[in-house]
Amino acid sequence: MSKSQSRNHAVLIVSGGMDSCVLSYYYAAAGFDLHLLSFNYGQKHLKELTYAKRYVTHLRERFGQGPRAIQVSYDIIDLPIARLLTNSDSALINADLEMPKGHYTDDSMKATVVPYRNPNMLLQAATVAWNEHASVVAFAAHQGDYSQYPDCREVFVDSFNAMLAAAMNSEEIKVESPFMRFTKAQIAALGSSLSVPFELTWSCYEGGNNGLGDQHCGSCGTCVERYEAFKLAGIPDPTVYANNPERFLAIPGQSNL
Repeated sequence: MSKSQSRNHAVLIVSGGMDSCVLSYYYAAAGFDLHLLSFNYGQKHLKELTYAKRYVTHLRERFGQGPRAIQVSYDIIDLPIARLLTNSDSALINADLEMPKGHYTDDSMKATVVPYRNPNMLLQAATVAWNEHASVVAFAAHQGDYSQYPDCREVFVDSFNAMLAAAMNSEEIKVESPFMRFTKAQIAALGSSLSVPFELTWSCYEGGNNGLGDQHCGSCGTCVERYEAFKLAGIPDPTVYANNPERFLAIPGQSNL
């Protein structure tokens, strides 16, 4: 795609989760050609990539036809993050650490921090964007990530954009995170308005392990966060949970079962 062409082109970082799925449909609905990138960085929940492929297929079928058709490409990139972090205290990549259960707290979120994960992914995405003359790189950080994930904050995005500009003496590529001030419930509501196929997304950090197959465990922080988002947004939750996440909630005005 040449820089003289007028059509918008974005490179998006996507997992199999609901936030990045909504991000994909958000940019597709805005008319962007998309190159979606997922990453195998040694995460336990590698099952998310299977679900990413599923909603990418749906995205192509929905937006890849007609007079306003967009182009959608998808790739999985291997990053050796887990191999480099041999002494990691992140439960996402250390097989010896148990995944925290229940609603996220500051401590349980700390247990899922993977150092420099987003910078690594964004640099790969920016390289692809440069090659394809795309002007936008985007990822789906949201308000709930702010407290314990430093690379999900506005100051990080601003600094990363400054680094990209300095590295190539160019401001042609900008990193965006349009959901930075959204709650997860607001993302769910936006996704519902875009008819996002939430049944094709995967959030569980157990990753279908422990013999659960395609059931979310219902106990890890991401399962509880997912369940709560649908509940607060007032939209149906298509997720099959092995355990009821309701018992971990304390939503004002509602019982904590």
